[in-house]
Amino acid sequence: MSVEKKYIALTLGPIGDTLELGRKTSEIWMASYLFSYFMKRVIGELKERKDVEFLIPYVKDDSLFEERDDGIGMFHDRFILKTSTLSLEDIDAVLQKHKKLLANSIASSIKRDEKKVQNFINDYIQTYLIESEKEYENPVLEIASLLDSIELHTPTIDADEDYIRLFLNRNIVLNSDIAKKSFGKKPSFDSVAAIASQEKDEDLNDVKNAKKYIAIIHADGDNLGEYIKSKREFAQISKRLFEFDKKAIATIKEFGALALFVGGDDLLIFAPVITQDKRTVFDLVDALSKDYNSILPKEKTTLSFGVGITYYKYPLYEALSQSREILFGIAKRYNGKNALAIRAQKHSGQYFEFCIGKDEKGYTAFRKLVNSVLTEEVELPHAIHHKLKKHQKLIEQIPNERIAETFENLFNEDIHNKRFKEGLELLQKTITALGTQSTSQEKLFSMLSTIKLLRGDR
Repeated sequence: MSVEKKYIALTLGPIGDTLELGRKTSEIWMASYLFSYFMKRVIGELKERKDVEFLIPYVKDDSLFEERDDGIGMFHDRFILKTSTLSLEDIDAVLQKHKKLLANSIASSIKRDEKKVQNFINDYIQTYLIESEKEYENPVLEIASLLDSIELHTPTIDADEDYIRLFLNRNIVLNSDIAKKSFGKKPSFDSVAAIASQEKDEDLNDVKNAKKYIAIIHADGDNLGEYIKSKREFAQISKRLFEFDKKAIATIKEFGALALFVGGDDLLIFAPVITQDKRTVFDLVDALSKDYNSILPKEKTTLSFGVGITYYKYPLYEALSQSREILFGIAKRYNGKNALAIRAQKHSGQYFEFCIGKDEKGYTAFRKLVNSVLTEEVELPHAIHHKLKKHQKLIEQIPNERIAETFENLFNEDIHNKRFKEGLELLQKTITALGTQSTSQEKLFSMLSTIKLLRGDR
């Protein structure tokens, strides 16, 4: 007599609330990594059991479970498995075991009583299990939608101290067993200032203004659920996502950025806005998009990005929240998706933002303009933004075929025809690609503000 198989799924948290506790790069890294570290150990034990088949995440590459992972969290906040022998109680026993081990490690780092920390961590790390014997047409999608409806926030815990807050301290993080095992030694983390400037010296007084800004990047796959539904071979897709993750890690590292989380189609990155060799955050976005669609078909799924550009002294937890907000609130809702949403907050507190599809002609034209200005192939007049804004109503009325003529009339001085000629031609092409309607012009103004920031203008 055959035993019926059932599905068991887990989601854990509170990741978002924990990230908000970090103030320095090392603290935010640990706030994110802690959950991946916990999940890695839980899954590592469960996958060795007989009659356990993981639907998500991908677990068939042993390198995923090596102790040293160079600080890159690759395990998401959930799993879905299929089994005929394991019960919820069996899995809960594994969870309790690894909560206790994690608590002991934290207690050792913060020099607090093990039992008290165990009780705290047991309550703090919330694990929500679902068991189902239903027959699903597409178990990954249908069970994942159930997990999506569960929100795990920081519980109210009756304890002498907040041991997670104590642990998320730069010096404690760097000397912790968790960090040392992950990196194979005591790690060092660049400060936000060092990531932004790519300089080890934290005094940025003499550094170009653009290098006082950091990009916080969230990325997420588009239409992946629909692709899974049509493909029905999730194991193959899961393996492809793992292959993408390996490519993405190499791309992020080569750019001089810090990967906080790389799991499936989900990325969290701290990156310089502009590198020493004048590559920009847009080059990183494009490279990651290329990595993604070198493995997964572009006609089925793409990668959308939320990029928060922020002054290096701005509170990191707020910048993190904004980056995620523009990804899911703007880029993922953009018509056609495959979008990039940018919000840049300047030192003054002013901000500008825009969202554009990465396959749109306007994005291609903008990228050409950015690269040409930064490599000094062309120049733009410093007051170009204000001049175009002054004539915004006029430009709105102009059909595309008359933009060149209008530009000739607006920019008819000798300096425009000599020094700024090529730059104005590229700008004209960008306007033509974007369109002249009011919303397109507002997008253009934000793009020009982005170029000014990258150029180092104050």
